[in-house]
Amino acid sequence: MKVMEDKHQFNATVRMYKARFQKWGIEKKIKAEEAVEIFRQQTARAAAGKPTVAYIRGRRIDPDRLQRYRYRAAPLISKKIMRAEKGSSDEDTKSARISQVVCRTPSPSPSPDTTDSNISISPRLEEPTELRIPHECMQILGNFVNGAFDNGIWQMASEGDRAEMNGAFTWQHYVASSQGLIRHGRVNEGFSLLGLCFDQYKLQLQRPDSMFWLATYKCAMVLASQNNKLGDAFLDYASKLTSLVLPSGHPFNQLWSRVMVTGMRGIKDHAGAIFESYLDMWGRHVNSTETNTTNDVQGAFVFIQLHCTGLLSFNLLETVIEAMIAGRAITREAAEFLLQETKFRLALSCLGRRRLKKAEIIAREIMAWLDLHPPTLYSDLRCKAAWLLFEVKERKGTQAEALKAGRDLLKLSQEVYGPTHIQTLEAMSAVENYCRRIGATKGAEQMGKDFESRWRIFRDMADQRSNFPQEIHQPWYYRSIELGEKVGYVQETVDLFERCLKLSDDSP
Repeated sequence: MKVMEDKHQFNATVRMYKARFQKWGIEKKIKAEEAVEIFRQQTARAAAGKPTVAYIRGRRIDPDRLQRYRYRAAPLISKKIMRAEKGSSDEDTKSARISQVVCRTPSPSPSPDTTDSNISISPRLEEPTELRIPHECMQILGNFVNGAFDNGIWQMASEGDRAEMNGAFTWQHYVASSQGLIRHGRVNEGFSLLGLCFDQYKLQLQRPDSMFWLATYKCAMVLASQNNKLGDAFLDYASKLTSLVLPSGHPFNQLWSRVMVTGMRGIKDHAGAIFESYLDMWGRHVNSTETNTTNDVQGAFVFIQLHCTGLLSFNLLETVIEAMIAGRAITREAAEFLLQETKFRLALSCLGRRRLKKAEIIAREIMAWLDLHPPTLYSDLRCKAAWLLFEVKERKGTQAEALKAGRDLLKLSQEVYGPTHIQTLEAMSAVENYCRRIGATKGAEQMGKDFESRWRIFRDMADQRSNFPQEIHQPWYYRSIELGEKVGYVQETVDLFERCLKLSDDSP
């Protein structure tokens, strides 16, 4: 307004400007019903293999702007978008506002051979690479996920405890364990395990489960968080192996051809959009079938983990968790378990910020909940809580208490997993490393010998199977935070579960 007044001597009130903009059809914000309609049309077109550009009142809408709208939308709008993408909508499709929404295939660039030399046509402006790449990846993944479920390649188990995403959980767990061994001073063993993980990536490529691509993306981020060169090496290896193992037209090759354009920087920048879009599509298929509680709890945990890392919006997490608890897709006991797992993540976040007193209080609360159940239940969480207490005592500097907590951790790990399980081996490496740091040389040397003899058995088992020695059935085995988590995100997730459980208590 000031520019118009100073440069053009044009004086008008704010209300006059708004009235004129409304008459011209110029609006800054995307309206809810317009967004719902765009996402509905995009999903339908993606299922038919068509790329999409969206227009509102003739103005092209930036795909990145649409994704930002989705992340920031109120819960009610997020639910409407999800319903529209499933093929059902509460909106009146004949409304005037929706009639202003047009989704179509992008126009090709004009060819110089068909252009009159006397007419100057400006080349079409391309979307910036950093906006185009994630949008194309989401479309490729959408077609792949829908096709895999619709054609029966992926099937959620309807009975029993085995879920269809075990392969990704196992592979991802061993990648994280390799980094744990390296942090605890077992560098040779850590890189040996990482080499095994790289070898097993070929098997994952040939028989991917529904969490494979997310595991790939997350692995790249985990490795880069330790060392950028390690992350780049994995990207180079995985992309080249994919081109050798799978046909050039396979969706994974299409994905790598785009991911490698932006590299690790693009992966970090686009991870949130990719994860959210992927899990949204995955969730729609899972929720449409009769699945067992194990599947649903696993899926809920993945949602929790990614939100705590900042890679998933709270709106989507809230929508999924509320629907699962209200619809009894997960039992009350399962919801209480997920609450304890989220509290565990809160304790780890506090530990990382040296809020040791609060971390210990939360650990004791988790143990008190575990004491209400038989010792054979929730063994993974019991081991993780024991490890948490060991780390609290270690950082407090109370050596006698830390050593006792370390012995308790090793005893429990061996009882639960066995002496040569990767969980036990990593716990041994942590306690051994602590003993060396405080000068308990004799104990460290004996533990080192035990570790090396067990490690040889572990490697022999891996060589004999040409695979990982143990299969990881759940996504919550690993006890540390692989990517940085924000205390605020974890706390709001704890609050969400407590609120949902209270509503469950109050409902008839």
